[in-house]
Amino acid sequence: PVPQINWRRTDGLPFPSKIKLRKSNGMIEIPNFQQEDAGLYECITENSRGKNIARGRLTYYAKPHWIQTIKDVEVAVEDTLYWDCRASGKPKPSYRWLKNGEQLAIEGRIQIENGALTISNLNLTDSGRYQCIAENKHGVISSSAELRVVASAPDFSKSPMKRLIQVQIGSTVDFECKPKAFPKAKCSWKKGGEQLHENER
Repeated sequence: PVPQINWRRTDGLPFPSKIKLRKSNGMIEIPNFQQEDAGLYECITENSRGKNIARGRLTYYAKPHWIQTIKDVEVAVEDTLYWDCRASGKPKPSYRWLKNGEQLAIEGRIQIENGALTISNLNLTDSGRYQCIAENKHGVISSSAELRVVASAPDFSKSPMKRLIQVQIGSTVDFECKPKAFPKAKCSWKKGGEQLHENER
């Protein structure tokens, strides 16, 4: 006789409401397929003469999709650059980096781990156009950004100190020493030519 047909997931999870059965349960339809729909499915057929089960695995694949891209950055010489480049995908994407269109060589100062690029003790020659590439067997995506390594001696032109500060005896006075400098400048203070040392005041 014509068998009864039923479907189930081998892992025992219930079917979501979006799943539809067609043609007397002989066909299953899964609209808007998502990763959680992947798994092992069973079609169970049964009549008075016996029972049979057919199994099939539904696998989820996805081309890479950016979670975090890289952006143009300006970093001081001798500092450390950290660029995090992350993508989702199935299977998990692999990463590679280019500098000015050429494969970036890994060496002591330059390290790559899980898509993240670290360059320590930056020098001017590290400046350039960098590209992070994420890929799996279903697709390739890339993100690019400019690294500008800057170096300059201390410059007070944009943050000069006031020539005269008048304060009341017993009050507190603040002086700011904020020169523009790459790398960051070390500051020291003098009063009348004599080096100032920190004390309780």
